Amino acid sequence: MAATAPYGFKIKQRIISFRGGTYDIFDESTDQQLFVAKRKVFTLRPTITIENLQGQEVAQVKGNFFIGTKWAITQGVNLVGMVKFPLIRICGIKFEVELAGKRYHASDVMGWSFVARDESNRIGFLLDKKIFRIKDTYKIEVYPPLEPVLALAASLAIDIKFYQGNR
Repeated sequence: MAATAPYGFKIKQRIISFRGGTYDIFDESTDQQLFVAKRKVFTLRPTITIENLQGQEVAQVKGNFFIGTKWAITQGVNLVGMVKFPLIRICGIKFEVELAGKRYHASDVMGWSFVARDESNRIGFLLDKKIFRIKDTYKIEVYPPLEPVLALAASLAIDIKFYQGNR
C-alpha cells in the first residue's frame, strides 16, 4: 500500500554558525534529528550540503554564480532537480521546481507559506516559514510520491535565496 500522508521536516537554523549557515533538520512527528545542512562560505556559487548524522552527504544544492537564480540539486554525481527563480521580482515570490522529472510551480505574495503544485495541481510539498522567532524555524511537508530529501533540498535553496539577506 502506497503512503498518502505527507512526511514532515522541521528545520532550525543555528543562531551562531561559523560556516555561514547551518541547519538542524528533524523528523516533525518524532522530533528526532535526521540531517544537518551546511552552507559553504568563501565560494562564488552559493552551496548547501545536506548530510546525515554520520557525516555522509545525501544531497547538495548549488546556485549559479553570484545571483543564485538557478539552483542544481545533486545526489552524488547525479543531477536530480533544479529550482529556478525569476531574475526580477515584482510582486510576491514565484519559482519553479523540477524534482525527479516532475515540474512544480509555487508562489506567495508575502513569501511565508509556499505550496508547490505539479501540472495536475497536486501538492508536491509545502514550505511554512515561522515569522516571529529569534531562531529561524520552519517546516516542510512532502507529499508522496515525491522523495522527501529532494523537497528538503529545494526548500533550503528557497531559504537561502529569499531569506538570508532579509534578517
